[in-house]
Amino acid sequence: MSRRSKRTDPKSDQPEQRRAGRRPLAPLPEVVLARRPASARPAAPSASPSSAPTKPLLDVAPAAPARRAARIVSGPAAVDDVELERRHLLSRLLDSEGPGAVTRAANAYKKGGFQFPEEQPVQLALLEHSDEAEVCSALDVLTALLDEQAPIKLPVFEQRLKRLEDGAENAETRRRAAELRRVLRT
Repeated sequence: MSRRSKRTDPKSDQPEQRRAGRRPLAPLPEVVLARRPASARPAAPSASPSSAPTKPLLDVAPAAPARRAARIVSGPAAVDDVELERRHLLSRLLDSEGPGAVTRAANAYKKGGFQFPEEQPVQLALLEHSDEAEVCSALDVLTALLDEQAPIKLPVFEQRLKRLEDGAENAETRRRAAELRRVLRT
């Protein structure tokens, strides 16, 4: 035996002690039979003994089981490939962060031949677009939406409007952003 393969621990030369045997198996659960709620119920015992012979419980004919009606469950309607593509591109737009990513996602959505939905989260994301024409159309849609519903993500909304008000190249875009920001404060 070489030095490396030689055991240095004297206890390791001793045979291993046997471990305790396996645990005994747990007892099996008791099975209790119960009758179904719709089965025949036994007659209630009467307080006074009657002279009439009683029928044994086994002679009582059980009621006919209720027939279950078949239900046709339809799955979700099959979605065509165009709708799947639209949903994918829209989720990509909504998950984008930063002007570059939003611009790429919005351009891919438009390139797919889709119109942007008139919903606040989508239009709020479009405020990050690098094309000011898209930003102006988003501002118009948001102005119309705020007449009908309360703004969502108010701090983000105000921040993007302030950034547009301060840094937009077009004076018309700056003016629209300032007006919409005033509407949000009131």
